[in-house]
Parts: sequence; structure tokens; C-alpha cells
Amino acid sequence: MSRRKVVALAGLSGIGKSTLLEDARRRLVFEHLQASDLIKSERQERQGKPVAHDLLREGNIDDNQTLLLSGFMRHAPKEGLIVLDGHTIIDTPDGLVEISPSIFSAIGVSRFVVLVDDVEKIALRRLSDTRRTRPFRSSEELAEHKERSVLATYRAALALRVPLLIVSLNEHSDIAMFLDE
Repeated sequence: MSRRKVVALAGLSGIGKSTLLEDARRRLVFEHLQASDLIKSERQERQGKPVAHDLLREGNIDDNQTLLLSGFMRHAPKEGLIVLDGHTIIDTPDGLVEISPSIFSAIGVSRFVVLVDDVEKIALRRLSDTRRTRPFRSSEELAEHKERSVLATYRAALALRVPLLIVSLNEHSDIAMFLDE
């Protein structure tokens, strides 16, 4: 592969993006960049102190997106397939915030893949993940968040005029085939 191709992998927190990407590494060569890790790294670089992953949603989302851009530019390879593992909506204490398509444009996203699953399964994954402290959301709230996430991803793909794939985890567990078409 002679040039850089960036795929944005979106979905609700707890859908299993990182786990699916770990499995995909057995079949596909790509650089996996997590948006939250890039933001944390840039914030620590600028402030000199670490920030907890789960506190990112409580910070200024616009500032976080600026940090994401600078982190991506610093850490992304110039060639090959890059999968940016992140979100198109952020669940903040003040409600859902949609990430501007301009962020994805600045990163050079050439395709979006959004993962969806039954909200009950997402809720169970979130409850069983002891590494993270997420706000509790009812099944109804998660259903709304899922819908808003898909719509935000659709709007971003439309704005960038790039493909969007909606992948149901009920039907697919091999994400590799959707990343490098």
C-alpha cells in the first residue's frame, strides 16, 4: 500500500471496537489509533500530568478534538491502513455532543464503519467492564444514543462524500473484511 488510508471505526462506548480490532490484526495489517489515547497523550504532553480516560467526556469537547487532530498528525504513519477507533457522538454530563465532520475531514477519513448491536448486549458489556467508569444508561437511553451515533456518522460520511458501512454485530464478528475494501 503506497499511501495512507484512514478508516473511522465508530460505535457506542462498550460496543467492542477495540476487541474486534485485536481479532482483525490476525488477518489484516493496520495501525490502530484510539481517539481517546491520542487525546490523553496530547493533554499529558501539554499539561505534564496524566488524565483519566473516563474524565475526557467531562472536558471541553472542542479542546479534545483539537488535541485529537494534533495527536493524529503526530502519531499516524504516512502510509498504510489506519483505523481510528472513536466516536461520532460523546456522552457528556451536559448531554450528547456530535463531533463535527470537519474533524474527520482534517484527519483524512476515507471511509466510516459504524458498529451496532442490541442495546441490552451493549449495556451488559459496559457493566462488566471494570476497567472503565461509564455513566449508567438505561436501554432506552442507549437505544437513543445508538440512533444518534449512526445518524452522526451518516452526516459525517455525507459531508466528506465517503462510504459508510453499518455493521451489525449480530451478523458479523469479523471486522477486518469491512476495513480494507
